[in-house]
Amino acid sequence: MAPKKILIGIWLAAAFWLAFIRPVWARQWDYKPTGYVNDYAQVFSPSYRQELEAKLRALEAATSAQLAVVTIESLEGDSIEPVAVQLFEQWQIGEQAKDNGILLLIAFSDRQVRLEVGYGLESVITDGRAGRIIREQIAPAFKRDDYEGGVELAIEEITTYLHLGEPVSETVKTEAAPMFSLLVFISLIIVYAASFLSRSRRIWPGGILGIVFGLALGAINGAVLWLVLWPIFLGFLGLFLDWFFSRNYQKRKSQGKSTSFWSSWGGFSSGGGSGGGSFGGFGGGSSGGGGASGSW
Repeated sequence: MAPKKILIGIWLAAAFWLAFIRPVWARQWDYKPTGYVNDYAQVFSPSYRQELEAKLRALEAATSAQLAVVTIESLEGDSIEPVAVQLFEQWQIGEQAKDNGILLLIAFSDRQVRLEVGYGLESVITDGRAGRIIREQIAPAFKRDDYEGGVELAIEEITTYLHLGEPVSETVKTEAAPMFSLLVFISLIIVYAASFLSRSRRIWPGGILGIVFGLALGAINGAVLWLVLWPIFLGFLGLFLDWFFSRNYQKRKSQGKSTSFWSSWGGFSSGGGSGGGSFGGFGGGSSGGGGASGSW
C-alpha cells in the first residue's frame, strides 16, 4: 500500500504544480505597441513600414476596425495561439464597444503565423477565411522569402472583407468574384487618393468620385441594393476624407510642417500635440478567440 500512496502523492503534487505554479513561470510578453505596425523582428524595410502604417490608419478611418501587424523573432518555446491572445489582450486591439480588432502575428524563426480576430469581427473574418488567407496569401509568399508581399496580400484580403461586411456563403462562388473584389479595393484606393490630392480645396471631388465608382460597381454586381447603397457609402467616404485631409493639411501648413504623403502619414496626421505624432494606443478591445494559425 505504501508505494501506491507514494504514487498518488506524486501525482497530486504534479497536478498542483501544473495548475498553479507553472503559469507563474510562463513567459510574459512585454512588448509595447508603437503603432499599427510593430516590426520587432526587423524584416520590413523602413519605407514599407511607413506605407503599411498609413494603410492601416486609413483602414481604421474607413471601417473603425483596428488591425495590428506584429513580427517577432521567436516564440521562445511557446505556442503562437496563447502569445497572440496575450498580446491582443494587453494591447486591447479594437474598440471596446465593438471588439473589432485583428492581430497578424508572425514568428519568423519558428515559421509560424497567427490571425487573431476580435469577437465583433468573427462573423466577417471567420476561422475559415482566416485560415484561407494564411494558406493562400501569406504562406506561399513567405516560402519565397517575400514577407512584405505576403503581408500585403493578407491586408488586401482582410480589407476587402471588412468593406463588404458579411460576404455571401463560402460555397457560393463565381469566376467574377475575384475580379469584383479587386474592383472594390481599387475603387476605395482611388477615392482615398482623390481625397488626399484634393485637400485644401473644396471637398466635393472625393464625394463625386465615390458616387461614380459606386454606381459602376453596383452595375457590375447587378444587385439593386449594391446599386443604391454602395454609391452612397463611397460618396460619404469621399466627402469625409476630403474634409479630414483638408483640415490636417491646413493645420500642418500653418505649423510649417511638411504636407507630403509620408511625413503626414498618408494625410492622417495633423502634426498637432506635444507627442510628435506618437502612437496613442488601441481602443480597449478584446479577443474573441477566433482566427487561424499556420506555418510556412
